[in-house]
Amino acid sequence: MEFTVRGTPVRITKGTVIIVLVCLAGITFGGYDYVQQSEAVDDAVPVEATIEGASVTQSESRGSLDYYVQIEFTYQFQGTQYTGDQLFPGSISQSYDTRSDAQSAIEPYEAGEMVTAYVDPADPSDGFLERQTITSPFEFIAIGGLGLLLTALNAIGARKPGTETGLRSEHEYTSTRYQTLFGVDRGTVHSLSIRLLKIALFVLPASVVSVAGILLFAGSGSGDQVNLQVELTDPAGVLLGMVFLAAITLVIAVLFYSVWSFTEYRRLRERIPEPRPPSPFTHPTRLVTICLGNYKLDAYGKRIQKTGVAFLVVLFFLGTLAQILIF
Repeated sequence: MEFTVRGTPVRITKGTVIIVLVCLAGITFGGYDYVQQSEAVDDAVPVEATIEGASVTQSESRGSLDYYVQIEFTYQFQGTQYTGDQLFPGSISQSYDTRSDAQSAIEPYEAGEMVTAYVDPADPSDGFLERQTITSPFEFIAIGGLGLLLTALNAIGARKPGTETGLRSEHEYTSTRYQTLFGVDRGTVHSLSIRLLKIALFVLPASVVSVAGILLFAGSGSGDQVNLQVELTDPAGVLLGMVFLAAITLVIAVLFYSVWSFTEYRRLRERIPEPRPPSPFTHPTRLVTICLGNYKLDAYGKRIQKTGVAFLVVLFFLGTLAQILIF
């Protein structure tokens, strides 16, 4: 189905409807679970509980390992025996980035220990041990909201921007803008960014694997958890330094490439005869369609796509750095 709103084309397909419904379901589920958590915490009453067992499990998701706690305890409420398995209230389990974080969460709960649990008198079968809410439901809300936003932006605007763009030949028009970047010839900046990117993408995973191998070898032979102190002069310390330098090199390479790619887009845009189409970087509907589109792009569209992806990578690195500095 296609229609226009104030001259702006909008196209809705079966896939669009399905994605929107899934995103709304995720947002609704996350919001509902957080409300349920809050009500359970507010209405909770303490009861005595006995820990039957506690352990840590791991699960691979999106290429990374997440750790979860499994805990079981028994308690009585108003003369009835119940068995609980929730550390926090709600139906969404709390995930941890490292095994040590998960271990710390269940450290106070050893098998056979008497502890305080909490129950909602309206639903005493769902007892929990920590009287506090967790932020996991907001992940469903954030993912659903992002998916809803991207789907809406993809449905609004031109269907296939970045195709059949009329570009004047370089013989007719040669841009004089951005001849240099950072005081250096733009071609040199591009070549340098690509070389740095290749070096970082080779050194970074190789160093990480080497550090992991050294630490596993040093910790092998003991069934107990060991704490290894790494100094800069040790092989592992040198490799960790290489990991850090490779990560910084990767950020610099992507930043240089992003700047070069955006200026290349601007130079291509100057070759489009008037009237020029709206800039995708000021019209996110066109930018999302180009970046997510599976149709054939021309030189102008491909440059927009590469520039948009480069910007997303830069934002990812900045977000990761901000998270490290905060925590």
